Amino acid sequence: MKEWFVARHRGLFIRSYLFLAGGLLIAAILLDLGFGAFQSRQARAADPWLVSTFLLLESELAQAQPAERAATAADLSNKLGLDVHFLDAGEIAGLASNDNAPQQLEDDAGHTHYLWRSAALGGAIRLGPFMPPHESLAVRFVPVLFYASILAVVGLWLRPLLRDLSVLTRASQKFASDYREPLDTAAHTTQLTSLATNLDDMSARVSQLIQSQKEMTAALSHEMRTPLARVRFAAAVLEGEVAEALRPQLRAVNADVQQIDNLISDMLDYARLDHPGLRMECVETPLEPWLLHALATSPPHERDVETVRVNDLESAWMEPRLMELALNNLLANALRYAKAKVKVSIASEGGMQRLVVEDDGEGIPEGDRATIFRAFARLDTSRNRKTGGFGLGLAIVARIAALHRGRVVADASPALGGARLALEWPAR
Repeated sequence: MKEWFVARHRGLFIRSYLFLAGGLLIAAILLDLGFGAFQSRQARAADPWLVSTFLLLESELAQAQPAERAATAADLSNKLGLDVHFLDAGEIAGLASNDNAPQQLEDDAGHTHYLWRSAALGGAIRLGPFMPPHESLAVRFVPVLFYASILAVVGLWLRPLLRDLSVLTRASQKFASDYREPLDTAAHTTQLTSLATNLDDMSARVSQLIQSQKEMTAALSHEMRTPLARVRFAAAVLEGEVAEALRPQLRAVNADVQQIDNLISDMLDYARLDHPGLRMECVETPLEPWLLHALATSPPHERDVETVRVNDLESAWMEPRLMELALNNLLANALRYAKAKVKVSIASEGGMQRLVVEDDGEGIPEGDRATIFRAFARLDTSRNRKTGGFGLGLAIVARIAALHRGRVVADASPALGGARLALEWPAR
C-alpha cells in the first residue's frame, strides 16, 4: 500500500480522490441542508392522533360535574396509562391562548406537556409530562458513517485504476530505457486490461522492428569488411607498381577505406551494446592499470593528456571492457578538438562514480549539448579528415552510461575552457 501510494502517480490519485470525494460530500451536505431548510419552512400541522385524544378526553370530562372533573381526569389516567390533568380557568390564566390546536409546553426538567383549551369545559386538559425522546449514540453517528462511506467507496473505486496506471507507467518507463524486452502488463492489471494488452502488442512489434534493423545493420557491416579488405590489399599492391604521381591518389583511397572501416567498427560497437545477449558483469576494477591500458589504446596524438584520481581513488565498480570503450570514445572526441591539453579525472562521491574528460578546445554550444549524444549527430557537418568522426562515438558513451544505470552530460570546462564530458553512474 505504501509503495502504491508514494508512486509517481500519487498526484493523479490525490487530485482524483479529492475531486470525487469532495464533490460527493459537498453535494450530500447541500442536499441535507436544503432538505432541512425546506422542512423548517413548512407549517407544522397538529398531530391528528393527539387532537383525537383530546376530543375524546373532552367528551368524557364534559359528562362529569365541574367539581368532579379533576377526579375524573385521574380515573382516566389510570385507565389509559396517560397523565391526564384537568386545569380550571384560573390555572391557565397566564398562558397564551391557542384555540383549536394543542399547545406543546416544556418544563424546567425538559419534560414535554400538551395543553388543550376547551370552552365547553371552561378550562383546559393537560397531558404529560412525557420524557424527551432518547436519541441513541448510533443515530448520532449515522451522518458521520454516511460521509465516511462516501470516502471509502471513492477510495476503493480509484485504487484498482491507480494500481493499473502504476503498472503501465513502470512498464513504459522500463521499455523506454531498454526496448529489448517486450512488455507483459496485461496479466498484472484488472481494470485497464485492454489498454495493457494493446501496449504489450505495440512493444513487441517495436522491439522486433528495432532488433531486425539492428541485426541487418550488423550483418551488412560484417559483410562490407571483406570487400574493403580486398580493396586495401589491391591498393597496397598497386602502390608499389604505379608511377610516383599516382601514389598520392592510392594513399587517399587507402585513407578513405580506413575511414569506412572505422565507421563499420563504430556501427558494430553500437549494435553490440543493444544486443539482447549482452550481459553486464560489473566488478570492482583497480583504476591505475585500467587507466594505463585505456590510454595505451587511445588514438595517436601529440596532446598533453593528464590523468587525475580524485582523493587517490583506488578502484571503481564498473564493467571494465565497456567503460574502457567509453573512455576511448571520450578521449577520441577530446583529442579531435583539443588545442594542446586534455584532462581525464575519475572520482567517487555521494554513492556516484564520475569519469570526466575535459579539453581546451572551442567547447560545445549550450544548445547542442543534448544533441551530441544522439547517433550520427555531428556539430561539424563538413566530415573532413581533419575533424573525422561519424557521430557514433558519443552515442556509444551514452549507451554504456545507460547500461551502468547512469548518464553522460556535457558542459563547459571551468579549468581548461573547452568541453567537459562527464559520465556518472551509481557505485556498487
